[in-house]
Amino acid sequence: MNSIANRAVLNMPVIKQLVYKDWYLNRKLLAVYVGGGIFSLSIISLGEWQFFMGAILFITMLVAMGNHQLSVTMINERKEQTLAFVMSLPVSPADYAMAKFLSNMVLFFVPWLLLTLVTIAVILLTPLPDGLVAFTLLICVLIAVNHCICWSVTMATETEASFLMVMIGLNCLLNPMLYLLARSPNIGGHNLNGEVIWTTTATLVLLCEILAIVLLLVGTLYFRSRKKVFY
Repeated sequence: MNSIANRAVLNMPVIKQLVYKDWYLNRKLLAVYVGGGIFSLSIISLGEWQFFMGAILFITMLVAMGNHQLSVTMINERKEQTLAFVMSLPVSPADYAMAKFLSNMVLFFVPWLLLTLVTIAVILLTPLPDGLVAFTLLICVLIAVNHCICWSVTMATETEASFLMVMIGLNCLLNPMLYLLARSPNIGGHNLNGEVIWTTTATLVLLCEILAIVLLLVGTLYFRSRKKVFY
């Protein structure tokens, strides 16, 4: 019973070191993507073509930031045989799963939250229509859902092929989702309004997105931590 109890306890010192390693490896990448996101927001209110260019660049920065981060922290770790070194440490599969959860979620959601808040502020403080707030927030959360799906699949399969297939598939589906939200009379229909309008439809979509994120993260972490081996 004691051995079972000991295996159930997470090795937090080792987890902290693994998380720090991932943060250290991604520090320059995050700076580039956050800088690119801020640059896109700096031009988004300057004119019509600047708005579309800035919006496309902003979405690209958010999507690429999440995908690049997963590639560095998870895919490259296996390709470069870094996982073999990790396995030599006093770390269990549950410890490894928790480390990857903490590192990837903080690496993505901290800059994501920063850029999302800055985006809302830019809309409210510039001549852009305040009605864009609901649409923009739903798009930002949708990108977060896509990131969590990629993370979940990568954690479950641990293969580069599955990661690439899911990443490409989600990127292809993003444009149709943007179109549907933009054409929705209860969401995109208020984009040109001079004031923020938040509808019941927007609330339902936001709740579904948040629920999807929670289920993906909790479910993947639970099943991945129950694995007895790394492979």
